[in-house]
Amino acid sequence: MSDSFSLIPLPLVDQRYAQALFNCVQEAGNVEKIERAVEDFLFVLEQNEDLKHFVLSPFFSVKEQIKVMQSVCENIKFADKEAGQIVSNFLRVIAANRRLSAVFGILHAFQRCVARARKQFTAQIISARPLSSQQKQELCETLEGVIGGKVLLHIIVNPTILGGLIIRVGASQIDTSLLTKLSSLKLALKKEVS
Repeated sequence: MSDSFSLIPLPLVDQRYAQALFNCVQEAGNVEKIERAVEDFLFVLEQNEDLKHFVLSPFFSVKEQIKVMQSVCENIKFADKEAGQIVSNFLRVIAANRRLSAVFGILHAFQRCVARARKQFTAQIISARPLSSQQKQELCETLEGVIGGKVLLHIIVNPTILGGLIIRVGASQIDTSLLTKLSSLKLALKKEVS
């Protein structure tokens, strides 16, 4: 089997690289500086369609990928030069290991590692209608009490759920939507009839 082929699922690869970067920078005590440099790089990557296509393309050699990553990082005005160099080196390692196409997932996984270390969590809230400021505050306080950390709300309004909420934090989900309740009732009625 070829060395460039991997049976490891990409989310696991993302997490392994992200955790390795996080462990290194945590030991060095410069998590915040590296986090900022990662944000700077992601901003450039997300704004440049050509660069995005390059990163996602499997058709470039390792040498080309390393050269482009080095060039891109040299042109980014990192707030901290040393942190920028660490991110640049990390990106070259990713490219050398033929994982550049996973760079978005890896760097976002790194951001999640940082947030987890700070006990910060993002809760995705899906509601049928916009929530008031008071509802948001009460929901945030309740979730923080349950989770034991700071919670950032990401609210999505989706009228198709009819009412109630769907709350997702990490791999956990609480679904109190009216749509789900009606679907459950429909299934229960079908079982009764058959």
